[in-house]
Amino acid sequence: MVDKIIELDNDKKYVILDSKKLDKVNYYFGLRLDKNETPTNNYLFFEESKIGNDVYLAPVEDDKTKGILLTAFTINYLDKVYDIV
Repeated sequence: MVDKIIELDNDKKYVILDSKKLDKVNYYFGLRLDKNETPTNNYLFFEESKIGNDVYLAPVEDDKTKGILLTAFTINYLDKVYDIV
């Protein structure tokens, strides 16, 4: 799913930058794209759910979960940066 572009019901597009599994749930970190698919400075966390073989992403609403995800994705990012250096 990372590097894929998804489109929400409200026609907003996001490119998925990273993923993380917490408590058996897949979460994703997305960067919003404008109408020309140029990156903006708006980010969103998504939670994955499955119905049959279909996969759905929904924005994370819970503030506590957002805080946990912010920490988890920051650690992922730092690990990647320091692996490159």
